[in-house]
Amino acid sequence: MGAADSQALLQQAQTALEAGDWVEARAGFGRVLAVGDSAEARAGLAQALQWLGQFDSAIDARERAFAAFRHRRMPLEASEQARWLAFLHGAVNGNAAAAMGWFARAEALIDGLDESVEHGWLAFDRAPLVQDRDERERLADTALRIARAHGDLDLESGALALLGESYVYSGRIAEGMKLIDQAMAAVSSGEVRAVVTAGDIYCRLLSACERIGDVRRAEQWIAVAERFATWSGYALVSTSCRMHYGAILSEIGQWREAEEELLAAVRVSERSYRGMRTFPLVRLAELRVRQGRFEEAERLLEGNDWHPLARRSRATIALARGELALAEDLIDLCLGGEDRSQPACAPLLELLVEVQLTRSDLGGAKNTLAALTAVADRWSDGRAAAYAALAAGRVAAAEDDASAVTRFHAALERFASLDLAFEAARSRLELARAAAPHAAEMARAEARIALRTSSNSVPPAMRTSPRRSCASSAARAAVPGQGVPAS
Repeated sequence: MGAADSQALLQQAQTALEAGDWVEARAGFGRVLAVGDSAEARAGLAQALQWLGQFDSAIDARERAFAAFRHRRMPLEASEQARWLAFLHGAVNGNAAAAMGWFARAEALIDGLDESVEHGWLAFDRAPLVQDRDERERLADTALRIARAHGDLDLESGALALLGESYVYSGRIAEGMKLIDQAMAAVSSGEVRAVVTAGDIYCRLLSACERIGDVRRAEQWIAVAERFATWSGYALVSTSCRMHYGAILSEIGQWREAEEELLAAVRVSERSYRGMRTFPLVRLAELRVRQGRFEEAERLLEGNDWHPLARRSRATIALARGELALAEDLIDLCLGGEDRSQPACAPLLELLVEVQLTRSDLGGAKNTLAALTAVADRWSDGRAAAYAALAAGRVAAAEDDASAVTRFHAALERFASLDLAFEAARSRLELARAAAPHAAEMARAEARIALRTSSNSVPPAMRTSPRRSCASSAARAAVPGQGVPAS
């Protein structure tokens, strides 16, 4: 077989790889390597093996490709293999030391070279690893600038989504979601060619929507980007997207579907992306708390207590059990890692109001309510406003203020308009309780509606105790990876 034939086989395998046909790509690159060694074929084989979940073989193929490119004095190509090796060791094996070593190798190989797209991908990959948000956004901006300078639409779209997600997490919600929508438009139109990049963008959309409770936007994009709704063929997307999507389903009260997605994410992380295992587990624990299955939630949280979502779930359990000092301490720990003026803190602040009122700390509850109201007013955030209305209703009820009914009704309307069925059900139940002394028939009707319309969204504990409830927000933690969100 001549060089032209070998090149044709290589091109066929590359085409299969770009189309996401991992099995055919693996076979195709194998045919090339049967003829003779090829760094390009080993790199392509590694990619196919990686998405087929054959990670040890993928690492071996990457290392061989890296060595071959180094031997041929091709630093850009060798750097790319080093980046992927950093990803595999970090996200798949949970080996942070090996991940950072390979990442440093990738940087060293192109240090001092003229700027190239590879410099942009390095900035893109580094961004999720840094804790400082300003530095993260600087790196995303760098990746975006380089992508545009070199005409790399995949990198440009990925950087837009990364930058947008960072903006959302820092409170610049409208600006951030505009960037993510732009990246998603490139995905849905087919402009983004790489399945990996498209999956990364899709996951960032779901991550941002989970963070701010934007259920409607997630549903609308899911309807457009159907090819990723099946989560097939890409284990990392399966883990990351499923956990974010599962959390969103939990928000809207579709608990059976949420459980399916979260359990699937846990299974994938257990057999492959072990570095990400904590993140679907804490979301599944949160769902168990909402279902009133506290003992199961606690088992899921064992060893994961460091995560803010775990602390919030434990705080909710502590409140339900009357362990009020513990509940407040755990909420303070959650808020300690966040800027309390950000909309994402609204659910935690509402939960804190409930804890403080249960402790008969009316003054503290009023102060927390004032902070929550300021958040809603500052950002004109609908979800924060809904939580503020719910908290205001609680404070009014504690003071025997007749306005409690009006405030709970406002919370109900706001949550319902946002498609947040679980929180709407909570508000309706509080409305029924507040109305009971003065309008018993209305209260019974509201309670019946709440239980009938959300029978799978209201845990048994909530049906018997006015103080057993849950809160909803999202938190972030970085994991070594190829830019896919794993919070």
